[in-house]
Amino acid sequence: MNKCRIQVKLLTETIFGSGYSIPGSVDLEVVHDEYGLPFMKAKTFKGNFRDAMSDIVNFLGEKKYEDLEKGLLGVKDNGINAWETIKFSDCIINENIRNILIYGINEGAINSTEVKEALTEVRSFTSIEDDGSYKEGSLRHMRVVKKDLVFYVDLYCDKELSKDELGLLATTSRYLKHIGTMRTRGKGEVECSFQVLENGEYKDKTEYYMNKFLEGVKQND
Repeated sequence: MNKCRIQVKLLTETIFGSGYSIPGSVDLEVVHDEYGLPFMKAKTFKGNFRDAMSDIVNFLGEKKYEDLEKGLLGVKDNGINAWETIKFSDCIINENIRNILIYGINEGAINSTEVKEALTEVRSFTSIEDDGSYKEGSLRHMRVVKKDLVFYVDLYCDKELSKDELGLLATTSRYLKHIGTMRTRGKGEVECSFQVLENGEYKDKTEYYMNKFLEGVKQND
């Protein structure tokens, strides 16, 4: 069984929108845990990842790649075959940073609110009328996760993944450029890499598996 993960570096501020607002504070809060650490829910990240993989598969235009996608990410009502598909963890911050901050909270040096405010910012947005003026009553305050932070998504699968499956995962990781809310307004630009556990250490295998995969695509042309 392969042990893989996706590294997600935030190149711009990103919104892990929770759908909740805090009266008198923000109109859209980020998803965060009890320690104030922001994260993206597994289901949300998988949805973004699925969209990116579908773009690649549609471009390749062959049924074998459609079957690869279904085998990796599944389809609705997968039923008894659901065990074969990949499970995604939540997209969480670098483990070393996480452990240090949790230690600080447990020791009483900091609190969860301070952690959240250190890793996020509140930004104001407004809608524009057709004539270029501000739309009355459209001002919104949203919390964003700061850029340059690094997050990870662990991938779980009960079967051994083929070279083609690893290749499609690596290629999709490279292709995925935006996640979260307000992606069309400059938020959520990311740089992702596909990492595999080898000899007790995660190594970036994006180029290796992507190149192998693309070589196979060319041979099938």
